[in-house]
Amino acid sequence: MAGARQRRSLQVPDIIKSQLRDQLEAVRIISVKVEEESDPDGDPVLHVTVVYEMKDSELDPSRLSGLLRLLRPALSEHGEDRFPVMSFIAQEDYAATA
Repeated sequence: MAGARQRRSLQVPDIIKSQLRDQLEAVRIISVKVEEESDPDGDPVLHVTVVYEMKDSELDPSRLSGLLRLLRPALSEHGEDRFPVMSFIAQEDYAATA
């Protein structure tokens, strides 16, 4: 079981990156980092940090609000049932924290 989960975990960043590229045309996805964590109730979750660069404009929060509705089925198709907790950080802000 742990081996299957590890293989799924390796695919998760690519699945998320693909879905984000399809939905956020004005955004260049630099990286997707996924960490396995537990929520306050002890349920397993995926903490997803997306580093992005804007091509032309600001990141539209209304576009982000529906992403989970699209991501969950895509992850589920690959056997990943943990809930993704998303964080977005602009590349210039990410570079400043490194």
